[in-house]
Amino acid sequence: MTRAASMLIESTDVLQDAETVFERVFRTDFTQPGFAVLVLPAAMGSHDLRHSMKLLKERLSALHAERWSEPLEYLSLGRFDQQATTRLHLDGAPERSFLMLGYEPTPVCSDFHIADYSRCAHDLGITPADFLQKHNPMFSAGAEMLRDYLITISDWQESRPRIVVINNGMAEPGTSGATHGVLHGATILSPDSQASRVINSTMIAPACFATCDPAMHVQQFVSTDEISGQILS
Repeated sequence: MTRAASMLIESTDVLQDAETVFERVFRTDFTQPGFAVLVLPAAMGSHDLRHSMKLLKERLSALHAERWSEPLEYLSLGRFDQQATTRLHLDGAPERSFLMLGYEPTPVCSDFHIADYSRCAHDLGITPADFLQKHNPMFSAGAEMLRDYLITISDWQESRPRIVVINNGMAEPGTSGATHGVLHGATILSPDSQASRVINSTMIAPACFATCDPAMHVQQFVSTDEISGQILS
């Protein structure tokens, strides 16, 4: 297991950092980690955080289109107040998908975990899908196999807003547009029923997986003050 505060990117302009995020997340080999964490200015409010997420998604979409001739579209958008520990997992989505999370400042401390299950599968000589089927990390035996592929980020500037982009993919290596996914999870160190831990959650994927025009939903996602609900799913 690696503890990697050095994975954090101090960001004052998400567009300037978009290429770094793209390189880290949209990976076709194992020289990059499969995720990126942007730590934003403390003064940034919730609406500006979500606007920054929108800008970053648009730039990542353009970079994806340059690389694979296909833009990225939203599959889901939502806002949640969540203090639940989650084991290593993929979010339910197509085999080529990417999770973008906007964490609002919170006094609730957590450890953030990433496991490079795609690299583990590669080392075992099996596909990522086979790994999840044969070694489900929701169970202890599967999680133990990922011990040497695990990154834990602690003290990750939770008093400031952050954007986390995660490769949520499971595509078979070598197929068109395939990139290497990772698993993610979090350990809540000290739950506090009097505090909030708001996560603005979006799932994006190549346009071939999109099922609707999300323009109105995206504007609602950026501007709403409501929490605990899906805006598009």
